Amino acid sequence: MSLPAVARKDFQDTVRSRAMALLIALFSGLLALMAYAVRPTGEGEGFATELLLSAFVGPILLTTLVPLVAVVIGYNAVSGERESGSLKLLLSLPHSRADVVFGKVIGRAAALSLAIAVGFLLPAVVLIAIPVSFNAGAFLGYTVFAMVLGWVFVSIAVGCSAAASTQRRALVGGIGIYFLFVLLWGTLTGQLLGAFESVIDPLPVSLIQVQTFLEVANPNTGVQVLANAFLADQLFAGDMRNQQISATAMLVFWALAPPLVGLLKFDRDDL
Repeated sequence: MSLPAVARKDFQDTVRSRAMALLIALFSGLLALMAYAVRPTGEGEGFATELLLSAFVGPILLTTLVPLVAVVIGYNAVSGERESGSLKLLLSLPHSRADVVFGKVIGRAAALSLAIAVGFLLPAVVLIAIPVSFNAGAFLGYTVFAMVLGWVFVSIAVGCSAAASTQRRALVGGIGIYFLFVLLWGTLTGQLLGAFESVIDPLPVSLIQVQTFLEVANPNTGVQVLANAFLADQLFAGDMRNQQISATAMLVFWALAPPLVGLLKFDRDDL
């Protein structure tokens, strides 16, 4: 029962922090502002919730802010306690290093999920109040996808934190993670495809298939693909089914692989 104990303690500490209240206010304020700013005016018909989520919320809140907050929450999960010395105290209790790493992933991801859920409540009230075709199911489902993205980026950040020997290195790694997936992924994968196009041609896959896989390998794109398919009632259906399956597989990979790699390095370190 060591892992649940670590997760529960980390969740409680994160939820009680002042930063969590600010985070909830940020999510609520931004999303409510978006809903109000793009509201229909005059005699025009109210727009649909799905349009607001896919056209405005996704590119701004989902793929930009959630990964940033997740990295900030997770980068010092292990490295911060390592530098302060509290990690030795934690490991003196009946907790393994795996309990620490995965407990912190679960605890901090759950805290971020709670912040996202509470942060989406006020915008829901705004959407109900203004002339919008409000779809509660679509709104709730999109909230869940935002939580999934937060969980994945927390896993990546905590894995980086476990592998880093200092908090500064973990911070540099976290910044690198954010820039890679949010700002640089399209450019880097485009250059990679251009450089290896001659190698791909003889393979039993097309360049378009490789490009599609590299796109959904980015957790940002993967969640957006799944969320937009959900809003269009095409989740795991239609022509894009294989792409959605690939996106799901990559999200599972990013949720598990970084903490495992970080744990391998953490296990070998002498504290």
